[in-house]
Amino acid sequence: MWKPNKNTLFFLVFANTTLAGISLTFVNWDVVKSGGEVYQEIATPLIFFCLAIYFIFPYVKELKKKA
Repeated sequence: MWKPNKNTLFFLVFANTTLAGISLTFVNWDVVKSGGEVYQEIATPLIFFCLAIYFIFPYVKELKKKA
């Protein structure tokens, strides 16, 4: 199993949240408001957001272990 260190986990959380924010700017909100193809518009930002949440838990665990 891959055991990244604290700095790597922080970078992954930061990069994924940044990419989620950037990809949200490319969402066609008119399509989302009309209710058509919502999943296709939101899929990429949702993936980046979920990855950020996924990496937050090991990051906090590393912070608690080092303190």
